[in-house]
Amino acid sequence: MLGYLVARRLTAPPHPRRHPLTVHSSTPTTVTLDATPATTVAGDWGLFVAGGGHARVHGLPRIDAGRATWDLAPGSSPPPPGSRVSWTGIVDPSPPAGTRTHRLPAGDTWQVGHVADAPLVAVHLHGLGSTRAGTLRGVAAATAAGLPSLVPAYRNTLDGRRLGRGRSHLGLTETDDLVDALRLLDGVGARRFVLFGWSMGAQLCLRLAGDGAWAARIDRMVLDSPVLDWRAVLAANVTAAHLPRAAATSAARWLRHPRALGLDAPVDLDAADFVARASEVRHPVLVHHGTRDWSVPLASSRRFVEGAPAAELVTSGGGHTTGWNVDAASWHAATARFLAAHSL
Repeated sequence: MLGYLVARRLTAPPHPRRHPLTVHSSTPTTVTLDATPATTVAGDWGLFVAGGGHARVHGLPRIDAGRATWDLAPGSSPPPPGSRVSWTGIVDPSPPAGTRTHRLPAGDTWQVGHVADAPLVAVHLHGLGSTRAGTLRGVAAATAAGLPSLVPAYRNTLDGRRLGRGRSHLGLTETDDLVDALRLLDGVGARRFVLFGWSMGAQLCLRLAGDGAWAARIDRMVLDSPVLDWRAVLAANVTAAHLPRAAATSAARWLRHPRALGLDAPVDLDAADFVARASEVRHPVLVHHGTRDWSVPLASSRRFVEGAPAAELVTSGGGHTTGWNVDAASWHAATARFLAAHSL
């Protein structure tokens, strides 16, 4: 039964953002909130405010009496004292000015830059439980490299359309929504694609890279904190939750029984194991992964890079998908080198 509950939680419909932190005080240039393991890490971060609003903080926090005081980034308005906020790696809540929106079957898709007849377009996929805004860190890198970008929504996420019972299929069915995005680009003459995948978004990228209909059109991939082996992810998360490791094995078995979980199709974890299938991945791949990522094991990325013919790994001191946040300059520099090395 414990494995069943773990599998249900993993595939659960998205829930609205929670706001567990309190703003204790603020000035036009600072904000003070609860000191936690997340809010005391130097870098560039975001705050979502309950009821609406977002602020960006940066630098090194000042810690005193269980509270963390941060400098607000230029242009950010301070949340009022007493506000409830959530801490996030999303530093830009909305796309840049001039972004176009396309309506695709799975939901709205952002277009940044001119994609018609483009020789190369970057396509960005967010992770499970995140939103399109999380990929804007990668969009900035693509823009700096001269690439236009497409940021699609996909089904059963906070930004996407609800299908079936609203449950995630861990990349199995969601890849169809990435195909819709590439068909949009194909229809306007875009020729090749760079895929950026964050967390579970990497599953969509890697699945498509092995699809004979699209493989030749994919130029390379940039993956951040990629889910490469769901069994390893399950094991890491049940360990973090102080549950028996057997719960992860049991959850993997339950994923083969869609009706019991409210899924539309069984989830084949063998087909989704890109650590075991690394030798099949022939495209150039850059993997960013943080040494403090307890949710998606860094060990999986290391093994993937060892087995994939054209993959490289860049580590940071970040957690899950937060390598950019703790050292944006290094993240951008590594990505720029990778894009330039493979001839845009």
